[in-house]
Amino acid sequence: MLQNILGGLLLFPFLILIVCLVLSKKIGVSPSRRFGFAVDWTTPFLGVSVTVLIHTIWDQWLGFYVAGTVCILAILFSIVERLQMKEFRTFLVLRKTWRVYFLLLTCAYILLLGIGIALQIIQYAN
Repeated sequence: MLQNILGGLLLFPFLILIVCLVLSKKIGVSPSRRFGFAVDWTTPFLGVSVTVLIHTIWDQWLGFYVAGTVCILAILFSIVERLQMKEFRTFLVLRKTWRVYFLLLTCAYILLLGIGIALQIIQYAN
């Protein structure tokens, strides 16, 4: 039972986003911070989900590259922050990195789902 629930959450990480949005509304988090709170909790599940999808489609574990992407993003945002601002704000850089990482993982998740479905249709047709 627990394995099925965990598998469902890994396959559909946006369920976690919806649950976090509902819970933050019940708790009383302000509407301006509600989506950011949900995104912050959903991002790790998206990372695992993208890694599992890549493994399912191509039978390779590329989790190192998925995790390395966040490091590269942090370095790039740190350089930009240092060049633009006089004072370096670490928390702001990490938050920007995490939110952009969420967007990249969302795009990768949708793309991988499309590729996986297309490959299964092609395999079924043959």
